[in-house]
Amino acid sequence: MKLALNFLIILLILTLISGIVWLIYNPSKYKNVDVDSIITENFKIYPNFYTSPDSFTDTTSLALPAMKFYTLGNYQLAMETFQKFEPQLEDDGYYNLYLGICYFKVGYTNISIGHFDESAESFKMFKDKTTARWYMALAMLKANRIPEAKVIFEQLVNQNTEYKKRSQDILKILDAKFWNIF
Repeated sequence: MKLALNFLIILLILTLISGIVWLIYNPSKYKNVDVDSIITENFKIYPNFYTSPDSFTDTTSLALPAMKFYTLGNYQLAMETFQKFEPQLEDDGYYNLYLGICYFKVGYTNISIGHFDESAESFKMFKDKTTARWYMALAMLKANRIPEAKVIFEQLVNQNTEYKKRSQDILKILDAKFWNIF
C-alpha cells in the first residue's frame, strides 16, 4: 500500500512538471501573434558597410556584385553571388550577416538563422554582434521559434543595446498575446 501511494505521488509530481513545461514551451500559445506584422515593422535592410568603405579596394572580388544586387534588392542574385566566394577572415561577420539577410528575404528563414549566428560569433565589435543577434531573433520569430526569439530579445534589452526599445515593444506584444489565451 505504501509503495502504491509513493508511486502515485511520484506520478502526480511528474504530471505537474510536464504540465508546467508544456505551458512554458508550447509554441501554439503564441498562435494569436501576428508575426508578419512584427517582422514588417522591424526588419529593416542593413546598409552596405561591407564594400562601401574607402578601404575596400578589391575590385576583382565577387563581394562587389553581390553587394550591388543586395543594395538593389535583388536578394536571390545577391545570395547566389555571395555563395560563389569565400570571404576574408576579417570579413566573415559581414559576409554572414548580408548572406543571412538575403536568405531571409528569399524565404529560407532557418538557413538565415545559422548565418546570423555565425555572424554574431565572427564579429568582434559589440554593436555588430548585437545587430546580428537582432536579425537572428527576428528570423526566429518568423520560423515560429518564439521562445528562443524571446530569450534573444530579453538579452538585447538587458545589455542596453540600440535595439532595446524595439525589443521591449516586441516582448510586450508577445507577452500580451500569451496571457490573452487564458
